[in-house]
Amino acid sequence: MNMFDVKKMGEKIAYLRIGNKYTQEQLSEKLKVSPQAISKWENGKAVPEIPLLYEISKLFNCSVDRILDPASCVLCNMDFNYEFLVKPRIPAADYSGPEWPKSISFASILTALKLFFGLEQRRDSKNRQINDDEEYILQSAITNICFGYSYAPDEWIHDSFFIYGLDYEIHSKADYSEDEFIALACKQIEHGYPVIIIPKEYMDTIFAIGFSDHGQILKGLGFLDGDDQKNARLNFEQLNQYAGWYKLNCDMMTLKPSNEKMPLAKACINALFRGITLLLNNSHCGENKMQGYGIVIYQNWCDLLKEENRINADQIDCVFPHAFIHYENKLRTKQFFELCIDIIPDIDKELMDLAISQYNEIISFATEIATIAHQRNSFSKDSLKEKRNYIIEMLRRSSEQEELALSYIQKALANIQK
Repeated sequence: MNMFDVKKMGEKIAYLRIGNKYTQEQLSEKLKVSPQAISKWENGKAVPEIPLLYEISKLFNCSVDRILDPASCVLCNMDFNYEFLVKPRIPAADYSGPEWPKSISFASILTALKLFFGLEQRRDSKNRQINDDEEYILQSAITNICFGYSYAPDEWIHDSFFIYGLDYEIHSKADYSEDEFIALACKQIEHGYPVIIIPKEYMDTIFAIGFSDHGQILKGLGFLDGDDQKNARLNFEQLNQYAGWYKLNCDMMTLKPSNEKMPLAKACINALFRGITLLLNNSHCGENKMQGYGIVIYQNWCDLLKEENRINADQIDCVFPHAFIHYENKLRTKQFFELCIDIIPDIDKELMDLAISQYNEIISFATEIATIAHQRNSFSKDSLKEKRNYIIEMLRRSSEQEELALSYIQKALANIQK
């Protein structure tokens, strides 16, 4: 063996760093080098210069020899099977919100993005970023996703990234060779930015922060629409590996610094104005009556239930999964209104509270409809017509309450400019 084994030396540096509770970014700040340099050392791709080795030994209270020749040291069981891995800027606490509902994958990804860059100002007693539902609620609204049913805008809303001081570009796999697509992902990660792989089929959206096998394997977190537990498990210490990701029919979202950073209050105001327009929509769009947005959904849903009654259907088909989408969307919309009271200066709090009280009633109806949807296969055929008529009445009353709530929101925004 040579005087020292570069790979084992890198593993030793990682072992000392993690044992002393340093992130790669924190160590880079101490040593006045880039996080990429730390990652290269730990992966055996480069070695620190002698003065830096001395600084590392002082920082971790060990000899330089112990770093240069760690063969006699027992290394912890760590996963070094990667070429490049970027660690979060600041540690995040374990997820502390309810596991259900959390079905919107992109809102979860944006939450991960904020935590990854260390932008969450709220901290727990251990100085870790608070990891709960607040950012998920905000991003559900800023992206407009919570205002629709199986609906999202044709393009991602830039406000969602501008509040972080970031922007993005979308790259279609069809425009690149496999090697070029892999290289694009690797280059982004090596610069300290995650890449987001968005499959066109129903499978995990990948929030990738590392790669191995020359980029043919990505390492990161997976999110999936409708998988509440997966979207709630946001832990940067438990990463998944995605082999062959570049073979998917997918787009890649790359991130970059933005020339502007939008105040959160401004993004919430924009979301409120857009949301009201979407929620007040009374015109149907598309062939599927339960895809779209606005109060038109209430009437469409009632029509489907009436049709099931007309043909004497032997089960209530049109409540699944729409009842659960309906419940989460109304819950997240209400929670967004609650956050806006504290975030937007000069908004009329009394009118907002009136709107929120209406949404509380809507959510109570939505809970009942979701309960029926959960039990839909257990009802006798004789009781189905009665159940459908009960749902129709709850939807009718919810529609009236939502129109009233939105009128309060409009008045609350009367003195606020877009």
